[in-house]
Amino acid sequence: MISELAGWTFYDYIAESRRNPFSEWMKGVPEDAAAFIDDRLLKMEGLLNWSEKWASNYRGRDKIIELRITFNKVQYRPLGMHSPYRRHGFVLLAGAIEKGGKIPSTDLDTAEKRRDRLLRERDCVVPHLYEG
Repeated sequence: MISELAGWTFYDYIAESRRNPFSEWMKGVPEDAAAFIDDRLLKMEGLLNWSEKWASNYRGRDKIIELRITFNKVQYRPLGMHSPYRRHGFVLLAGAIEKGGKIPSTDLDTAEKRRDRLLRERDCVVPHLYEG
């Protein structure tokens, strides 16, 4: 169980090119799925504890937390980490889709590289913009 005080804030990782990879990923998923994902994030913002059914460390990649969101039988997996600089902050590093019980290793590798950069540089996040 991931536990913190209520009042979470979600942030998006920003690439060195100033692109927002998570926002770009969200624009690539169906509109109704993106709205569902944002709705889940909004619900998670106000919770004291996140159920392991909704969020947990990814097996074998303990530095990455996967958010588990299923919509229309598609297993969306926003990948992120607790912010090292913002209390009660969660940084969305990448988006992925789980297939066959696994998230593609390239998506996990990307999330880990972004995590490493975030630990070195404080200014590579912006507040998550809810589209819906």
